[in-house]
Amino acid sequence: MANLQKIKTLAREKNISLDTLANNLGITAQALSKAIRLNSTKIETLERIAEQLGVSPCEFFTDATSATGQVVATEGSIAVSGKQIKLIDQQARQFLANLSKKDEHIDRLLGQIDRLHTIIEHLTDK
Repeated sequence: MANLQKIKTLAREKNISLDTLANNLGITAQALSKAIRLNSTKIETLERIAEQLGVSPCEFFTDATSATGQVVATEGSIAVSGKQIKLIDQQARQFLANLSKKDEHIDRLLGQIDRLHTIIEHLTDK
């Protein structure tokens, strides 16, 4: 579970008002305050907040406690009660995008092979 109260602390430490932070994020100050109060936001928003504050998104999970136990965060992962959850970083996203492109190429090649089979069958029938 994230600790979005850290947004206030980090913003104060960096002399950034919550109004300015919200403006930089392209959201209203009320929306930011609501996210902090409810301790809930989309991961994309949390990543953007972290970027604006110059910290890793993991910062919002460090020293947080959940109902299931202790949450420990490091730069590349989060462990909740000993269960490791890997965060997807930019390099992993790029790998997944490349993999998706390769799948598209394979699908196109399989389509071409099917068309060749059809042509061969048509030629052998004559």
